[in-house]
Amino acid sequence: MKFIIQLHKVAYDYVTLFDIYECAINPELLESKIADAEQRLKGRNYFVLPDEDFRAHLELDKFGFTVHEQGKTHRAPQSPALEYALNQAGLRYTQHFEPPLGPLDPLKAEILDGVKRWFYNDWKRIEPKLRTSIVEGISVFLSLFDDDPIVKRTFCPPKECYAARLNADYKFGRPLPPFSDLIEAGNVCALNFPVSLNPGLAKAIGVMMKLDFQRAMLNRIPKIERNPQKPFRQAFFICDEYQHFATVGESDPNGDEKFFALSRQSKCIPIVATQSISSLRSSLPGETWRTLLQTFRNKIFLSLSDEFSAKVASELCGKEDQWKVNYNISESGHDARVSLWTGKAMAHRANVTTSKSYNTQSDFRFDFKTFTELKNAQSVTLAYDGLNPQPPMFMYLKPYYNDVNKSYFRQLADGEL
Repeated sequence: MKFIIQLHKVAYDYVTLFDIYECAINPELLESKIADAEQRLKGRNYFVLPDEDFRAHLELDKFGFTVHEQGKTHRAPQSPALEYALNQAGLRYTQHFEPPLGPLDPLKAEILDGVKRWFYNDWKRIEPKLRTSIVEGISVFLSLFDDDPIVKRTFCPPKECYAARLNADYKFGRPLPPFSDLIEAGNVCALNFPVSLNPGLAKAIGVMMKLDFQRAMLNRIPKIERNPQKPFRQAFFICDEYQHFATVGESDPNGDEKFFALSRQSKCIPIVATQSISSLRSSLPGETWRTLLQTFRNKIFLSLSDEFSAKVASELCGKEDQWKVNYNISESGHDARVSLWTGKAMAHRANVTTSKSYNTQSDFRFDFKTFTELKNAQSVTLAYDGLNPQPPMFMYLKPYYNDVNKSYFRQLADGEL
């Protein structure tokens, strides 16, 4: 996928996910695009045949002959295989050089040479079974952008869509501006893609949109450092059902845990909501959910229904020394004997003593039961005031649709919660 993207950037300065999918499943198309890119950058040599010789040897059509001069000659890209076939057939041919479409870019030429080395020395030498397995792994994801014409038109638009003059009336579609421009302009960008329509595509688009936003925010950090006197707009990242879009990089430089650790430096305030810690844990590999969870500076726990989430939340709140009361009741009797009627021990003279003692014991600030029995608009919060962390506290919340000037307890008494 990396080399296919580089090839399209060299040849056309534009690539879509459908282009990657099409080249991945069609090696002949990929090879032809390599030849096209080489022609655009360096020009190309052709073998030219007279029409009567070409019609007499139609087996040469497999080398990609096209019309050179209408009614006179045909041409095909120069290659050792074609040269050998022409010599074996005893045909006379001439060479024609077609110059490149523009001046040679040395950087693009080096990138193209790297793509050619990968294709001819690596990709074509891989065993067909392994190559098919690799292509199928890519096809499972990229085929999402080919099975629905509306999806393909929306997320894989033509290059003309980004040409200001050609698309002045938006006949090719209205492109989404870069996130760097949207952030500085103070715009709100929201994704409304019901998961029920296409779960795989909805998750893929959401994750890619999130990564694009994070990349734009991280690229903002050098600009802020170069202009310390310039005020930069604060940005928000808000994500509901975050467990569907969470990604961790581990050893890779990408990942939400790395972005959240640097988000304060880029003046970004991330706010995410997930169903539970268990749902976040099940969507991430291994123990990476712990690395991601520790990047959240403020944690608000609503009612939890599973044991694992309640246990982790209780452990995060920590322990403290608490006073524990112990009661002891004892009974003693003199001249005890066994009753013939009841069969139990009894005595005419008995004493009952009670004692009460206090001691300190380290226990959870909020136990599991507290998290599972939280009522509506109640939470246990681990807060950070910007300078110092606050101790875990029980917090009463007020829904946004209720009167902000009315206390929680009055709302509760009036049945508004």
